[in-house]
Amino acid sequence: MGKKMSECCRKVIGNLVKKVAERDANTSCPFLGYQPKLPKSVKKLRKF
Repeated sequence: MGKKMSECCRKVIGNLVKKVAERDANTSCPFLGYQPKLPKSVKKLRKF
C-alpha cells in the first residue's frame, strides 16, 4: 500500500509542478522591474 500511495503522490505533485510552471511562463512579475529568468524548458510552456 505504501508503494501505491507513493506513486499516486508523485503523479499529483508532478502535475501540480507542471501547472505552476505553465502559470509562471504566462505571467509577469507584479513588482516593478524584477522578472527572474525562466529556464528554457519553462519557456516552451508559453501559450503566446
